[in-house]
Amino acid sequence: MENIDVTLTYKDNFPEEYMISNEEAVDLINIIKKESEEFTIKGDTYKVEEFRTIVFPDVDYEGQMQSIAFQIGDDSKL
Repeated sequence: MENIDVTLTYKDNFPEEYMISNEEAVDLINIIKKESEEFTIKGDTYKVEEFRTIVFPDVDYEGQMQSIAFQIGDDSKL
């Protein structure tokens, strides 16, 4: 299974990157789409509200290679 880089960007613009399997990426995308308040990567638990963006480049999602990004919260204060 191909590994996917996922980038979590905190509200203070500090990015954190993880290498996860495509299956883990799909699971995480589905968790975020269900508007869950938190998720776990590699044993670390995060609250969705901590992040500005979560990006999955080149993930095989629903049978297609896609780049998927979530923008979280209200950026109108920028």
